[in-house]
Parts: sequence; C-alpha cells; structure tokens
Amino acid sequence: MNQTFWRWIRIIHWTLGAYILTALTFFAATGFMLNHGAWFERDPIETQWQANLPDDLPLPALSDDENAPTPALSSKLTAWLAERSPYPMHTYTLKAEPPQLILETSAPGSEASITIDSETRSVEYSGRKNGIISLLNNLHKGRNAPYLWHLYMDAFAILTVLVAASGLALLAYYREQRSSTWLWTTTGISIPLVIIFLSIHY
Repeated sequence: MNQTFWRWIRIIHWTLGAYILTALTFFAATGFMLNHGAWFERDPIETQWQANLPDDLPLPALSDDENAPTPALSSKLTAWLAERSPYPMHTYTLKAEPPQLILETSAPGSEASITIDSETRSVEYSGRKNGIISLLNNLHKGRNAPYLWHLYMDAFAILTVLVAASGLALLAYYREQRSSTWLWTTTGISIPLVIIFLSIHY
C-alpha cells in the first residue's frame, strides 16, 4: 500500500510537471520581460480613420436620461461597421453619451474605439496595437484577456501547487538517500521569504 501511494505521487509529479512545462516557461519568460520593461519597449502602431454614415443607415434614438437603457444598433449599421473594423463587432462594448455612441474593445495587446456622432452622422475609429511583447506581458497579468484564458491561468496555478506539493513529498520520501535534501529545501524556501520581507513595505 505504501509503495503504491508513493508510486502515484511520482506519477502525479512528473505528469503534471510535463503538462505545465510550456506554461511555466511562458510565465517565467514574460515575468523576466515585465521585470525589465524598458528593454522591450516598442512604439505602438496607431490607426485612425473617419467616415460618414450613409443616409439609409438608421441610428437609435438617444436619451439624456442617465438611467435610460443603452440602445441597440441596427443590424445594417452593425454590418456596415463590421466591414470597416479589424475586430469582431461582438467584442465591442457599447455606451451612449448623447449625442455620441461609443463602441470600445480591448485585447491583451491592443485597444480600439468607434465614436458615432448622431447629429453629424460622422464616424471616427481609433485603434492602437502595442506589439507582441505587450500582448505577452498582458497575458501574463491576465489583463484584457478572454474568460477562457483566465480559466487556464486558474488551472495552471492549481496544477503548479500540486507539482510543488508532490515534489516536496518526494523530497521527504527520498531524504535518507540524499543527505543535502533539507539543506536545499530550507534554503529554497527561506531565501524568497527573506527577500520578500526585506523588499516589501505594507
């Protein structure tokens, strides 16, 4: 029974370790980039354009009442905007600030907005792409990331804890065969704690 238990601990440790290897490397690399942000700074790419809505595209009525519900865009207007936007229309959030309708979207490495003036029927688009490094760093932080990515981060965090716990258990199990086990273990635990206590003032 005892050998079976430890065999399962070893299986859990190496299989989960293999599973999180890519993500662990990703978070280590992006953590380094975040720690040295000035080394990886790049100028963003900005895109802007203006247009006028065709007369046959209806605009929703806007109310000055702050409690009024946000109006919906017609399917024709949504299709017209979709042809000109580099981002899917379902990713935009719509808000009304009379006389303007504002659509905003954001992703880990970019953001964009479309402003529609209901009085002049003018449309202004403003987009900003911050580069691949910004995208990777924001994924590291979960900023503007999709829900699926947040689920993945949660799963990765849980699996990492399991790998660490099973690894610590295996260190204890093989301690008699490796005399330096507790030296390296206590050092690995104490050094980060000392750095944290010396570096952080709450």
